[in-house]
Amino acid sequence: MMNKKIAIVGAGISGLSAGIYALQAGYSVTIYEKNKMAGGECTGWNRHGFHIDNCIHFLLGCNDSDQINEIWKNLGVLSDDVQLYREPYFYCMEKDGITLHLWRDLERTRKEFLEIAPEDQRELNLFFDCVKNCECIKPPCDISPAHMNLFQFMKMGMSMKQAAKANAEYGKQTMQEFVNRFQNPYVRGMFGNYFNSNFIAITFVTSYAFYTSNSVAIPMGGSVGMIQRMCKRFEELGGTLNLGVQIDKIHIKNNRIISIEADGQIEKDADDYIWCADPRDLFYQLIDVKYIDKNLKYMYDHQDGYVASTGYQAAFGIASDEELELPEGSVIFPCEPYTVANENHDFCGMRVYDYDASLFPKEKRVIQCNVLQNAVNYEYWEKLRSDKKTYDAEKERVAYCLMERLEQQYPVLKGKLVLLNTYSPVTFTSWCRAYKGGYMSFNALKGYKSKYVKSTVKGIDNLFLGSQWVQNSGGLPIAAASGKFAVQQLCKREQQS
Repeated sequence: MMNKKIAIVGAGISGLSAGIYALQAGYSVTIYEKNKMAGGECTGWNRHGFHIDNCIHFLLGCNDSDQINEIWKNLGVLSDDVQLYREPYFYCMEKDGITLHLWRDLERTRKEFLEIAPEDQRELNLFFDCVKNCECIKPPCDISPAHMNLFQFMKMGMSMKQAAKANAEYGKQTMQEFVNRFQNPYVRGMFGNYFNSNFIAITFVTSYAFYTSNSVAIPMGGSVGMIQRMCKRFEELGGTLNLGVQIDKIHIKNNRIISIEADGQIEKDADDYIWCADPRDLFYQLIDVKYIDKNLKYMYDHQDGYVASTGYQAAFGIASDEELELPEGSVIFPCEPYTVANENHDFCGMRVYDYDASLFPKEKRVIQCNVLQNAVNYEYWEKLRSDKKTYDAEKERVAYCLMERLEQQYPVLKGKLVLLNTYSPVTFTSWCRAYKGGYMSFNALKGYKSKYVKSTVKGIDNLFLGSQWVQNSGGLPIAAASGKFAVQQLCKREQQS
Protein backbone atom coordinates (compact mmCIF):
# COMPACT_ATOMS: atom_id res chain seq x y z
CA MET A 1 0.00 0.00 0.00
CA MET A 2 2.91 2.37 0.66
CA ASN A 3 3.46 2.76 -3.09
CA LYS A 4 -0.21 3.43 -3.84
CA LYS A 5 -0.93 6.96 -4.98
CA ILE A 6 -4.22 8.80 -4.58
CA ALA A 7 -5.35 11.93 -6.42
CA ILE A 8 -8.03 13.97 -4.68
CA VAL A 9 -9.99 16.67 -6.50
CA GLY A 10 -11.05 19.56 -4.29
CA ALA A 11 -9.27 21.06 -1.27
CA GLY A 12 -12.32 21.96 0.75
CA ILE A 13 -13.24 20.33 4.06
CA SER A 14 -14.00 16.93 2.50
CA GLY A 15 -10.90 16.92 0.28
CA LEU A 16 -8.51 17.81 3.08
CA SER A 17 -10.23 15.29 5.34
CA ALA A 18 -9.87 12.55 2.73
CA GLY A 19 -6.25 13.53 2.21
CA ILE A 20 -5.39 13.33 5.90
CA TYR A 21 -7.14 9.99 6.42
CA ALA A 22 -5.54 8.54 3.27
CA LEU A 23 -2.07 9.60 4.41
CA GLN A 24 -2.71 7.99 7.78
CA ALA A 25 -3.73 4.80 5.96
CA GLY A 26 -0.34 4.72 4.25
CA TYR A 27 -1.12 6.19 0.83
CA SER A 28 0.77 8.88 -1.06
CA VAL A 29 -1.65 11.75 -1.66
CA THR A 30 -1.89 14.74 -4.00
CA ILE A 31 -4.83 17.16 -3.85
CA TYR A 32 -5.82 19.25 -6.87
CA GLU A 33 -7.75 22.46 -6.21
CA LYS A 34 -9.09 24.78 -8.92
CA ASN A 35 -8.74 27.95 -6.81
CA LYS A 36 -5.54 29.64 -5.69
CA MET A 37 -6.39 28.91 -2.06
CA ALA A 38 -7.69 25.85 -0.22
CA GLY A 39 -10.99 25.71 1.67
CA GLY A 40 -13.73 25.78 -0.92
CA GLU A 41 -16.74 27.45 0.66
CA CYS A 42 -15.06 27.37 4.06
CA THR A 43 -13.19 30.57 3.39
CA GLY A 44 -12.84 34.25 4.17
CA TRP A 45 -11.28 37.32 2.58
CA ASN A 46 -10.18 40.84 3.40
CA ARG A 47 -11.78 44.00 2.04
CA HIS A 48 -10.71 47.57 2.92
CA GLY A 49 -8.82 46.29 5.96
CA PHE A 50 -11.83 44.31 7.27
CA HIS A 51 -12.20 40.51 7.33
CA ILE A 52 -15.26 38.73 5.94
CA ASP A 53 -15.83 35.19 7.21
CA ASN A 54 -17.91 33.30 4.67
CA CYS A 55 -18.60 30.07 6.47
CA ILE A 56 -18.55 29.30 10.16
CA HIS A 57 -21.68 30.44 11.97
CA PHE A 58 -21.07 27.59 14.38
CA LEU A 59 -19.08 24.37 14.40
CA LEU A 60 -20.83 21.24 15.62
CA GLY A 61 -18.75 18.84 17.70
CA CYS A 62 -16.93 21.12 20.14
CA ASN A 63 -17.56 18.90 23.17
CA ASP A 64 -15.04 16.16 23.92
CA SER A 65 -17.94 13.73 24.24
CA ASP A 66 -19.12 14.37 20.66
CA GLN A 67 -18.17 11.73 18.10
CA ILE A 68 -17.38 14.33 15.46
CA ASN A 69 -14.98 15.94 17.96
CA GLU A 70 -12.56 13.06 17.38
CA ILE A 71 -12.59 13.77 13.64
CA TRP A 72 -12.00 17.50 14.18
CA LYS A 73 -9.04 16.78 16.44
CA ASN A 74 -7.58 14.28 13.98
CA LEU A 75 -7.87 16.85 11.19
CA GLY A 76 -6.15 19.53 13.26
CA VAL A 77 -9.27 21.70 13.44
CA LEU A 78 -9.60 21.48 17.23
CA SER A 79 -6.90 21.09 19.86
CA ASP A 80 -6.04 22.36 23.31
CA ASP A 81 -4.39 25.34 21.60
CA VAL A 82 -7.55 26.41 19.74
CA GLN A 83 -9.78 28.71 21.77
CA LEU A 84 -13.54 28.45 21.34
CA TYR A 85 -16.18 31.14 21.47
CA ARG A 86 -19.62 29.99 22.60
CA GLU A 87 -22.35 32.45 21.69
CA PRO A 88 -24.98 32.82 24.43
CA TYR A 89 -27.86 32.13 22.05
CA PHE A 90 -28.75 30.62 18.65
CA TYR A 91 -30.32 33.91 17.54
CA CYS A 92 -32.62 36.60 18.86
CA MET A 93 -35.47 38.76 17.55
CA GLU A 94 -36.02 42.42 18.36
CA LYS A 95 -39.52 43.76 17.78
CA ASP A 96 -41.52 46.61 19.34
CA GLY A 97 -38.99 46.98 22.14
CA ILE A 98 -39.27 43.27 23.01
CA THR A 99 -36.35 40.87 22.55
CA LEU A 100 -36.74 37.10 22.40
CA HIS A 101 -33.73 34.78 22.53
CA LEU A 102 -33.13 31.14 21.84
CA TRP A 103 -30.63 30.87 24.68
CA ARG A 104 -28.21 28.01 25.12
CA ASP A 105 -29.90 27.64 28.49
CA LEU A 106 -33.12 25.95 27.39
CA GLU A 107 -34.99 26.66 30.63
CA ARG A 108 -34.09 30.34 30.43
CA THR A 109 -35.60 30.38 26.94
CA ARG A 110 -38.71 28.55 28.13
CA LYS A 111 -39.23 31.09 30.92
CA GLU A 112 -38.72 34.05 28.56
CA PHE A 113 -41.17 32.74 25.95
CA LEU A 114 -43.86 31.71 28.43
CA GLU A 115 -43.80 35.15 30.01
CA ILE A 116 -44.45 36.83 26.67
CA ALA A 117 -46.84 34.19 25.26
CA PRO A 118 -48.82 32.37 27.98
CA GLU A 119 -51.52 31.63 25.41
CA ASP A 120 -49.04 29.30 23.66
CA GLN A 121 -48.03 27.44 26.81
CA ARG A 122 -48.88 23.97 25.50
CA GLU A 123 -47.18 24.35 22.13
CA LEU A 124 -44.15 26.09 23.58
CA ASN A 125 -43.60 23.44 26.24
CA LEU A 126 -43.95 20.75 23.59
CA PHE A 127 -41.39 22.53 21.41
CA PHE A 128 -38.86 22.99 24.22
CA ASP A 129 -39.28 19.38 25.37
CA CYS A 130 -38.68 18.20 21.83
CA VAL A 131 -35.56 20.37 21.55
CA LYS A 132 -34.24 18.70 24.70
CA ASN A 133 -34.95 15.28 23.24
CA CYS A 134 -33.15 16.19 20.01
CA GLU A 135 -29.89 16.80 21.83
CA CYS A 136 -29.10 13.14 21.14
CA ILE A 137 -28.94 13.75 17.36
CA LYS A 138 -25.37 13.52 16.09
CA PRO A 139 -23.91 13.22 12.59
CA PRO A 140 -22.75 9.68 11.73
CA CYS A 141 -18.99 9.41 12.19
CA ASP A 142 -18.06 5.71 12.13
CA ILE A 143 -19.52 4.58 8.81
CA SER A 144 -21.54 6.24 6.08
CA PRO A 145 -25.29 5.57 6.38
CA ALA A 146 -25.26 4.76 2.64
CA HIS A 147 -22.96 1.80 3.37
CA MET A 148 -24.58 0.59 6.59
CA ASN A 149 -26.19 -2.82 6.80
CA LEU A 150 -29.61 -3.15 8.41
CA PHE A 151 -28.19 -3.80 11.88
CA GLN A 152 -25.89 -0.77 11.70
CA PHE A 153 -28.70 1.45 10.45
CA MET A 154 -30.99 0.30 13.26
CA LYS A 155 -28.22 0.90 15.79
CA MET A 156 -27.81 4.45 14.49
CA GLY A 157 -31.56 4.97 14.82
CA MET A 158 -31.60 3.60 18.36
CA SER A 159 -28.85 6.00 19.40
CA MET A 160 -31.24 8.83 18.56
CA LYS A 161 -34.47 7.23 19.75
CA GLN A 162 -35.14 10.07 22.21
CA ALA A 163 -35.81 12.28 19.20
CA ALA A 164 -38.67 10.07 18.01
CA LYS A 165 -41.37 12.28 19.53
CA ALA A 166 -39.90 15.40 17.99
CA ASN A 167 -39.69 13.71 14.61
CA ALA A 168 -43.31 12.59 14.90
CA GLU A 169 -44.42 16.14 15.75
CA TYR A 170 -42.29 18.14 13.31
CA GLY A 171 -40.73 15.69 10.85
CA LYS A 172 -43.48 16.16 8.26
CA GLN A 173 -44.32 19.80 8.91
CA THR A 174 -42.99 22.79 7.03
CA MET A 175 -41.73 25.78 8.98
CA GLN A 176 -44.88 27.65 7.94
CA GLU A 177 -47.06 24.87 9.37
CA PHE A 178 -44.95 24.88 12.52
CA VAL A 179 -45.38 28.66 12.90
CA ASN A 180 -49.13 28.32 12.46
CA ARG A 181 -49.28 26.24 15.65
CA PHE A 182 -48.62 29.40 17.68
CA GLN A 183 -50.93 32.34 18.38
CA ASN A 184 -48.62 34.98 19.80
CA PRO A 185 -47.37 37.42 17.13
CA TYR A 186 -43.90 37.69 18.69
CA VAL A 187 -43.45 33.93 18.77
CA ARG A 188 -44.70 33.68 15.20
CA GLY A 189 -42.28 36.40 14.14
CA MET A 190 -39.40 34.73 15.95
CA PHE A 191 -39.97 31.30 14.41
CA GLY A 192 -41.19 32.46 11.01
CA ASN A 193 -38.32 34.64 9.84
CA TYR A 194 -35.12 32.67 10.25
CA PHE A 195 -35.47 29.55 8.07
CA ASN A 196 -37.23 29.28 4.70
CA SER A 197 -40.94 28.69 5.15
CA ASN A 198 -40.90 25.42 3.14
CA PHE A 199 -38.05 23.82 5.11
CA ILE A 200 -39.00 20.92 7.36
CA ALA A 201 -39.45 22.08 10.95
CA ILE A 202 -37.42 19.26 12.51
CA THR A 203 -34.30 20.86 10.99
CA PHE A 204 -34.97 24.00 12.99
CA VAL A 205 -35.63 22.03 16.18
CA THR A 206 -32.41 20.05 15.74
CA SER A 207 -30.35 23.16 14.98
CA TYR A 208 -31.43 24.75 18.23
CA ALA A 209 -30.70 21.50 20.08
CA PHE A 210 -27.09 21.75 18.96
CA TYR A 211 -26.90 24.94 21.04
CA THR A 212 -28.73 23.65 24.10
CA SER A 213 -26.49 20.57 24.16
CA ASN A 214 -23.52 22.96 24.11
CA SER A 215 -22.03 21.06 21.18
CA VAL A 216 -21.51 24.12 19.00
CA ALA A 217 -18.89 26.85 19.21
CA ILE A 218 -16.76 29.00 16.92
CA PRO A 219 -13.02 28.23 16.79
CA MET A 220 -10.87 31.33 16.95
CA GLY A 221 -9.32 32.17 13.61
CA GLY A 222 -12.62 31.56 11.82
CA SER A 223 -12.98 29.71 8.55
CA VAL A 224 -9.54 30.66 7.21
CA GLY A 225 -7.84 29.61 10.44
CA MET A 226 -9.65 26.28 10.34
CA ILE A 227 -8.46 25.57 6.79
CA GLN A 228 -4.91 26.67 7.57
CA ARG A 229 -4.75 24.16 10.42
CA MET A 230 -6.07 21.38 8.16
CA CYS A 231 -3.56 22.24 5.42
CA LYS A 232 -0.74 22.23 7.95
CA ARG A 233 -1.84 18.81 9.19
CA PHE A 234 -2.08 17.46 5.64
CA GLU A 235 1.35 18.73 4.61
CA GLU A 236 3.04 17.62 7.84
CA LEU A 237 1.83 14.10 7.07
CA GLY A 238 3.52 14.33 3.68
CA GLY A 239 0.65 15.35 1.39
CA THR A 240 1.06 17.51 -1.70
CA LEU A 241 -1.36 20.37 -2.37
CA ASN A 242 -1.59 21.68 -5.95
CA LEU A 243 -3.57 24.93 -6.18
CA GLY A 244 -4.94 26.63 -9.28
CA VAL A 245 -5.52 23.36 -11.13
CA GLN A 246 -8.87 22.91 -12.90
CA ILE A 247 -9.68 19.34 -13.94
CA ASP A 248 -10.95 19.46 -17.54
CA LYS A 249 -11.15 15.80 -18.54
CA ILE A 250 -11.25 12.37 -16.97
CA HIS A 251 -10.14 9.39 -19.04
CA ILE A 252 -11.71 5.99 -18.27
CA LYS A 253 -10.73 2.57 -19.59
CA ASN A 254 -11.83 -0.90 -18.46
CA ASN A 255 -13.87 0.50 -15.56
CA ARG A 256 -10.96 2.51 -14.19
CA ILE A 257 -9.77 6.08 -14.40
CA ILE A 258 -6.45 5.97 -16.20
CA SER A 259 -5.69 9.70 -16.14
CA ILE A 260 -7.04 13.16 -15.46
CA GLU A 261 -6.34 16.23 -17.56
CA ALA A 262 -5.88 19.80 -16.40
CA ASP A 263 -4.94 22.76 -18.58
CA GLY A 264 -3.81 20.38 -21.31
CA GLN A 265 -1.53 18.48 -18.94
CA ILE A 266 -2.28 14.81 -18.35
CA GLU A 267 -1.72 13.30 -14.90
CA LYS A 268 -1.34 9.51 -15.01
CA ASP A 269 0.44 8.89 -11.74
CA ALA A 270 -2.48 8.00 -9.45
CA ASP A 271 -3.85 4.55 -8.68
CA ASP A 272 -7.08 5.78 -7.11
CA TYR A 273 -9.14 8.98 -7.20
CA ILE A 274 -11.42 10.68 -4.69
CA TRP A 275 -13.73 13.38 -6.02
CA CYS A 276 -14.38 15.95 -3.28
CA ALA A 277 -15.51 18.86 -5.44
CA ASP A 278 -19.18 19.46 -6.29
CA PRO A 279 -20.44 16.13 -7.73
CA ARG A 280 -22.73 17.72 -10.33
CA ASP A 281 -19.78 18.56 -12.57
CA LEU A 282 -18.30 15.09 -12.17
CA PHE A 283 -21.32 13.18 -13.41
CA TYR A 284 -22.89 15.65 -15.83
CA GLN A 285 -19.78 17.20 -17.38
CA LEU A 286 -16.70 15.03 -16.94
CA ILE A 287 -17.97 11.45 -16.93
CA ASP A 288 -21.22 9.83 -18.04
CA VAL A 289 -24.33 10.29 -15.91
CA LYS A 290 -24.76 6.50 -16.07
CA TYR A 291 -22.23 6.30 -13.22
CA ILE A 292 -24.19 8.49 -10.81
CA ASP A 293 -25.55 7.09 -7.54
CA LYS A 294 -29.30 6.53 -7.93
CA ASN A 295 -30.11 8.58 -4.83
CA LEU A 296 -28.04 11.53 -6.01
CA LYS A 297 -29.65 11.39 -9.44
CA TYR A 298 -33.10 11.23 -7.87
CA MET A 299 -32.40 14.46 -5.98
CA TYR A 300 -31.11 16.23 -9.09
CA ASP A 301 -34.18 15.01 -11.01
CA HIS A 302 -36.63 16.22 -8.33
CA GLN A 303 -35.69 19.85 -7.80
CA ASP A 304 -39.14 20.55 -6.37
CA GLY A 305 -38.38 18.27 -3.43
CA TYR A 306 -34.65 18.72 -2.88
CA VAL A 307 -33.39 22.29 -2.69
CA ALA A 308 -29.91 23.66 -2.06
CA SER A 309 -29.45 26.26 0.67
CA THR A 310 -28.19 29.51 -0.77
CA GLY A 311 -28.52 33.23 -0.28
CA TYR A 312 -27.69 36.81 -1.10
CA GLN A 313 -25.20 38.36 1.32
CA ALA A 314 -23.81 41.79 2.05
CA ALA A 315 -20.95 42.60 4.41
CA PHE A 316 -20.47 45.95 6.15
CA GLY A 317 -17.53 47.23 8.15
CA ILE A 318 -18.11 49.31 11.26
CA ALA A 319 -15.72 52.25 10.84
CA SER A 320 -15.61 53.14 14.52
CA ASP A 321 -14.03 51.95 17.75
CA GLU A 322 -16.84 53.35 19.89
CA GLU A 323 -18.82 51.21 22.32
CA LEU A 324 -21.98 50.76 20.25
CA GLU A 325 -23.81 48.23 22.44
CA LEU A 326 -24.95 46.11 19.50
CA PRO A 327 -26.51 42.69 20.12
CA GLU A 328 -24.26 39.66 19.92
CA GLY A 329 -24.31 37.15 17.08
CA SER A 330 -27.39 36.60 14.90
CA VAL A 331 -30.38 38.95 15.10
CA ILE A 332 -33.61 39.31 13.12
CA PHE A 333 -35.95 42.30 13.21
CA PRO A 334 -38.96 43.62 11.24
CA CYS A 335 -38.26 46.46 8.84
CA GLU A 336 -39.62 48.42 5.92
CA PRO A 337 -40.25 46.08 2.97
CA TYR A 338 -37.49 45.58 0.41
CA THR A 339 -37.12 43.31 -2.62
CA VAL A 340 -34.49 40.73 -3.50
CA ALA A 341 -34.78 38.74 -6.73
CA ASN A 342 -38.32 40.07 -7.22
CA GLU A 343 -39.45 38.82 -3.79
CA ASN A 344 -40.65 41.06 -0.97
CA HIS A 345 -39.11 40.87 2.51
CA ASP A 346 -40.16 42.66 5.68
CA PHE A 347 -37.59 41.21 8.08
CA CYS A 348 -33.86 41.77 8.13
CA GLY A 349 -31.33 39.26 9.44
CA MET A 350 -27.85 40.29 10.51
CA ARG A 351 -24.86 38.82 12.28
CA VAL A 352 -22.34 40.86 14.27
CA TYR A 353 -18.71 39.73 13.99
CA ASP A 354 -16.84 41.09 17.00
CA TYR A 355 -15.92 38.01 19.02
CA ASP A 356 -12.42 37.30 17.67
CA ALA A 357 -9.88 40.08 18.22
CA SER A 358 -7.49 38.50 15.71
CA LEU A 359 -10.08 38.88 12.93
CA PHE A 360 -12.43 41.58 14.18
CA PRO A 361 -10.63 44.06 16.45
CA LYS A 362 -12.72 46.83 17.92
CA GLU A 363 -12.04 49.22 15.04
CA LYS A 364 -12.65 46.51 12.41
CA ARG A 365 -15.92 44.88 13.45
CA VAL A 366 -18.16 43.52 10.71
CA ILE A 367 -21.89 43.06 10.17
CA GLN A 368 -23.15 40.59 7.58
CA CYS A 369 -26.71 40.34 6.27
CA ASN A 370 -27.98 37.15 4.66
CA VAL A 371 -31.20 36.91 2.65
CA LEU A 372 -32.17 33.28 2.09
CA GLN A 373 -32.70 32.37 -1.54
CA ASN A 374 -34.06 29.38 -3.48
CA ALA A 375 -33.76 27.79 -6.92
CA VAL A 376 -36.09 30.34 -8.52
CA ASN A 377 -33.99 33.17 -7.06
CA TYR A 378 -30.88 31.45 -8.40
CA GLU A 379 -32.25 31.55 -11.93
CA TYR A 380 -32.92 35.27 -11.47
CA TRP A 381 -29.34 35.99 -10.43
CA GLU A 382 -27.88 33.70 -13.07
CA LYS A 383 -29.78 35.51 -15.83
CA LEU A 384 -28.86 38.90 -14.39
CA ARG A 385 -25.18 38.01 -14.30
CA SER A 386 -25.04 37.87 -18.10
CA ASP A 387 -24.84 41.68 -17.92
CA LYS A 388 -22.13 42.35 -15.33
CA LYS A 389 -22.94 46.05 -14.99
CA THR A 390 -26.62 45.36 -14.25
CA TYR A 391 -25.74 42.46 -11.97
CA ASP A 392 -23.28 44.50 -9.90
CA ALA A 393 -25.73 47.40 -9.69
CA GLU A 394 -28.50 45.15 -8.38
CA LYS A 395 -26.27 43.58 -5.75
CA GLU A 396 -25.28 47.06 -4.61
CA ARG A 397 -28.88 48.31 -4.57
CA VAL A 398 -29.92 45.49 -2.23
CA ALA A 399 -26.89 46.13 -0.03
CA TYR A 400 -27.78 49.78 0.45
CA CYS A 401 -31.39 48.82 1.20
CA LEU A 402 -30.08 46.57 3.96
CA MET A 403 -27.67 49.25 5.22
CA GLU A 404 -30.56 51.69 5.50
CA ARG A 405 -32.58 49.21 7.55
CA LEU A 406 -29.62 48.50 9.83
CA GLU A 407 -29.27 52.21 10.49
CA GLN A 408 -33.00 52.54 11.15
CA GLN A 409 -32.89 49.69 13.67
CA TYR A 410 -29.63 50.86 15.27
CA PRO A 411 -29.30 54.65 14.84
CA VAL A 412 -25.88 54.48 16.49
CA LEU A 413 -24.62 52.90 13.25
CA LYS A 414 -25.61 55.85 11.06
CA GLY A 415 -22.60 57.15 9.19
CA LYS A 416 -20.39 54.36 10.51
CA LEU A 417 -21.11 51.54 8.03
CA VAL A 418 -18.89 50.83 5.04
CA LEU A 419 -20.06 48.46 2.31
CA LEU A 420 -17.33 45.85 1.98
CA ASN A 421 -18.68 43.21 -0.36
CA THR A 422 -21.83 41.73 -1.87
CA TYR A 423 -22.34 38.22 -3.18
CA SER A 424 -25.26 36.36 -4.69
CA PRO A 425 -26.08 32.66 -5.13
CA VAL A 426 -24.16 32.55 -8.42
CA THR A 427 -21.05 33.71 -6.57
CA PHE A 428 -20.86 30.29 -4.93
CA THR A 429 -21.18 28.62 -8.32
CA SER A 430 -18.38 30.76 -9.73
CA TRP A 431 -16.12 30.13 -6.74
CA CYS A 432 -16.78 26.46 -6.06
CA ARG A 433 -18.89 25.26 -8.98
CA ALA A 434 -21.58 24.81 -6.32
CA TYR A 435 -24.85 23.42 -7.67
CA LYS A 436 -27.54 26.13 -7.62
CA GLY A 437 -25.22 28.24 -5.52
CA GLY A 438 -25.59 25.89 -2.58
CA TYR A 439 -23.44 26.62 0.46
CA MET A 440 -25.16 23.63 2.07
CA SER A 441 -26.38 20.53 0.30
CA PHE A 442 -29.94 19.43 -0.47
CA ASN A 443 -32.74 19.98 2.01
CA ALA A 444 -35.50 17.41 1.61
CA LEU A 445 -38.85 19.21 1.57
CA LYS A 446 -42.25 17.96 2.69
CA GLY A 447 -43.20 14.67 1.04
CA TYR A 448 -39.60 13.74 0.20
CA LYS A 449 -37.35 11.40 2.18
CA SER A 450 -33.77 12.05 3.18
CA LYS A 451 -31.30 10.34 0.86
CA TYR A 452 -27.79 8.98 1.42
CA VAL A 453 -25.22 8.76 -1.37
CA LYS A 454 -22.55 6.05 -1.52
CA SER A 455 -18.86 6.83 -1.41
CA THR A 456 -18.21 4.30 -4.17
CA VAL A 457 -18.99 4.92 -7.85
CA LYS A 458 -20.62 1.94 -9.53
CA GLY A 459 -18.83 1.06 -12.75
CA ILE A 460 -15.55 2.82 -11.92
CA ASP A 461 -13.43 0.69 -9.60
CA ASN A 462 -10.91 3.34 -8.55
CA LEU A 463 -13.16 6.38 -8.08
CA PHE A 464 -14.65 7.41 -4.74
CA LEU A 465 -16.89 10.29 -3.69
CA GLY A 466 -16.65 12.70 -0.79
CA SER A 467 -18.49 15.99 -0.20
CA GLN A 468 -21.29 17.46 1.86
CA TRP A 469 -23.65 16.41 -0.95
CA VAL A 470 -23.52 12.75 0.11
CA GLN A 471 -26.10 13.52 2.83
CA ASN A 472 -29.04 15.90 3.09
CA SER A 473 -28.51 19.20 4.92
CA GLY A 474 -24.74 18.81 4.50
CA GLY A 475 -22.49 21.31 6.19
CA LEU A 476 -19.05 21.07 7.78
CA PRO A 477 -19.46 17.84 9.83
CA ILE A 478 -20.92 15.92 6.88
CA ALA A 479 -18.14 17.18 4.60
CA ALA A 480 -15.44 16.13 7.07
CA ALA A 481 -16.98 12.72 7.71
CA SER A 482 -17.44 12.11 3.99
CA GLY A 483 -13.70 12.36 3.42
CA LYS A 484 -13.14 9.73 6.09
CA PHE A 485 -15.87 7.51 4.62
CA ALA A 486 -14.39 7.69 1.11
CA VAL A 487 -11.03 6.49 2.40
CA GLN A 488 -12.76 3.73 4.37
CA GLN A 489 -14.32 2.39 1.19
CA LEU A 490 -11.05 2.73 -0.72
CA CYS A 491 -9.21 0.70 1.94
CA LYS A 492 -12.00 -1.87 2.02
CA ARG A 493 -11.81 -2.35 -1.75
CA GLU A 494 -8.00 -2.59 -1.51
CA GLN A 495 -8.30 -5.35 1.08
CA GLN A 496 -10.79 -7.27 -1.08
CA SER A 497 -8.67 -7.11 -4.25
